[in-house]
Amino acid sequence: MSDETLAELDRAGRRHTDAGRYDEAVATFTAALELRPGNPSLLYNRGEAYRRAGKLAEARFDLEAVLEIEGESADLLLALGLVAYESEDWALAIERYEASIALSPSPEAWNDLGVVHFRKGDYPRARAAFERAIGLRPDYGEAWFNLHDTLDELGLAADTRRAAAKLRELGIKPGAED
Repeated sequence: MSDETLAELDRAGRRHTDAGRYDEAVATFTAALELRPGNPSLLYNRGEAYRRAGKLAEARFDLEAVLEIEGESADLLLALGLVAYESEDWALAIERYEASIALSPSPEAWNDLGVVHFRKGDYPRARAAFERAIGLRPDYGEAWFNLHDTLDELGLAADTRRAAAKLRELGIKPGAED
């Protein structure tokens, strides 16, 4: 089996994933893994296809296998945090997002951490995380949207209005009444 064949299977699997054909993606990545067992890139991509298909246990299994093979990386921990979040395992999601941030503080990781805190009703921590995301990327609309809703939950009307103004500046309609 050539590296070119493996690369084509990987590309085909990613195309299936991007098109929402998750069963085909999983089957393609599985075929590639039969040719190259334990390949971390293929395991990661299959894990992502499983996650998007809602097969969270399978996604976690593949992503944790990558963790065992390659060790921690910010992107891998972010992906594992997302699987934990979608499984509603808040403690594990927080652990994974914080570990990702410790390796490489990204606006996505801070935003995702804020979303977990928001879901738990911990609005002060959610606010702090969204503000960190915005500090890293001032035009990050999703973080501004989440901050707006958090400020509204905290009852901070003036801050909510300022966040709403920023959302409008970014071309995004605020989620909560301002």
